[in-house]
Amino acid sequence: MINLLRKNQRGLMLVIAILTIVAFIFLYNRGPLDDLAATRSPKIYGQTLSPGALERQAKNYQLTLALGQYDLVSKLGGTGADQASSMSEFVWNLLILQHQARALGVEPTDAQVADRIKEVAVFQTDKQFDPLKYRAFLSEQLAPRGFTEHQLEEVMRDSLRLERIESIVASPVAVGDREIREAARVLQPVNAEFVRFNAEDAAKSVQVAQEDIAGYFERNQANLNTRETRAVRYVSFELPAGSKLEGRAKVDQLQKLADQATKFADSLATMPFDQAATAAGLTVRSTPAFDRAGTLPAVSQAGADGAKQVQDILSKIVPKEVVAAIAPPAFLLPAVGKISDVVQSGDAFYVVELAELNPARPLTLAEASPSIEARLREVKAEQALRTSGDDKITALRTALASGKKFSDAAKAAGLTVESLDNIAPMSDSLTPDQRRVVSSTLSLKEGELSGFEAAPWGGLGVYLQSRGPLADAELAAKREEIQQGLLENKRSLLFAEWLRICREDAKISIPGKPQS
Repeated sequence: MINLLRKNQRGLMLVIAILTIVAFIFLYNRGPLDDLAATRSPKIYGQTLSPGALERQAKNYQLTLALGQYDLVSKLGGTGADQASSMSEFVWNLLILQHQARALGVEPTDAQVADRIKEVAVFQTDKQFDPLKYRAFLSEQLAPRGFTEHQLEEVMRDSLRLERIESIVASPVAVGDREIREAARVLQPVNAEFVRFNAEDAAKSVQVAQEDIAGYFERNQANLNTRETRAVRYVSFELPAGSKLEGRAKVDQLQKLADQATKFADSLATMPFDQAATAAGLTVRSTPAFDRAGTLPAVSQAGADGAKQVQDILSKIVPKEVVAAIAPPAFLLPAVGKISDVVQSGDAFYVVELAELNPARPLTLAEASPSIEARLREVKAEQALRTSGDDKITALRTALASGKKFSDAAKAAGLTVESLDNIAPMSDSLTPDQRRVVSSTLSLKEGELSGFEAAPWGGLGVYLQSRGPLADAELAAKREEIQQGLLENKRSLLFAEWLRICREDAKISIPGKPQS
């Protein structure tokens, strides 16, 4: 580590609160990392990257999350719903950031990196850098996962690179008085009327023909498969029911359970599962078949009405939290009869034997029909709702243009009018429905009707009657906050555009995928 952080370090570290860092789930999930490292002969800036180079950058993604550098992750595209694609986006954008930092001559110094490390919350005690926590982090969290001090420093260096490049890219950004006043609409109370379009009403007219289902099945047959499911037998080592052990006594008892579980697992090398369980005085339990996520398919197939009833029945066979705990190791077992290592979940330990393996297979038309029909019905209902809503909005606009009042035009179209009077968009007392309606008025002029807008119940159309005046004192009190928000938005957009252009210049090439 940098010399500035090597002073006064101790050789023996205690177990500390870092063990509770939730983000470190990413350190134990190698799936997306392995997928990225398996990419063959990708190129950036005309240079071919080795799998090892990609893996190093993927580790940076994991460590960046664990260190709480969320600004770096989000601005480099690493916060999508799919972890694998998010990691890929982050890695390529990080390589671009590093390349551009060198080209622009804004590389951070070692001293600056050391100062940034000292600011990381997980290395602090009472908001002061704690060398003990830092060393424990290295030895207990990084080293076992193949991370090094150098990678930790690189994450901090990347964070500084981002800040410096952002300051250069966004330096021309400014906010004018007109923009501030436009944004200050959120402070002005509004009077508005609105109508609702109910999804249930649109869905009543939807029909799904058998030929539609068959056509969908034929087009998507390659993707219509059952989920792989597995069933296991297991033994458990748990604290007695109602146990109230705490502190050292609880730790000692858990250690005894862990030792017992390990002893049982070792005995399986010389005797069958049932025989070993009998010798140890253990009860062998069995589970229904479950999928990779630990979901019991019978529950998901029961529909909304029957799911709870099915879950209650199955929970009497095996608690759902037990299935959730043993599902991941069960799906690592290669064949029926194979046995897991000791699995810990909370205060319990399990040893699992794979009893049943049901590979994924193509669904038949009969099996797939219910889900296909539900999907087609949902799509058609959404289309019907949108079409009906657009038609009624058009009719309302025509009526307004002829001089009719909004309320009269809506009633003539068979719609119920609701109103909001003198409501401030930023009010803390708004209900979610009110907030949705008021937010729709922000882009409207007085006397203007919105288009069809989606809502949890289906959709709505909003008519802005009037917008109240903005008090100069209120604007003055909020001016700086509004200005900073606008500046941050502009900077983010400008940085995103800069990154897009740089990505084109980088000429990223991944065999088998379109060029970025």
